[in-house]
Amino acid sequence: MSETETPIATPADRPYLTPEGTLVVPAGCGPEYQWWVKGGKHVTDILRELKAPRSVWARYSADPYPEDLAREVYPLLG
Repeated sequence: MSETETPIATPADRPYLTPEGTLVVPAGCGPEYQWWVKGGKHVTDILRELKAPRSVWARYSADPYPEDLAREVYPLLG
């Protein structure tokens, strides 16, 4: 990184998405974000919390995108 570039601020205690759409779960996150351990949030819950775009959602989950699911459940509202 050059001296003129500003580093991207990333939270050390919460998951985040990189500009490229990669889900990052820092080691310092609380156990509730560790989806790989018993009792951790499901990865779709984390993506929903982060308001992940459709392309990111599709990369990490086979579940329907939240907007699509709402249309399936409530077709007259979509």
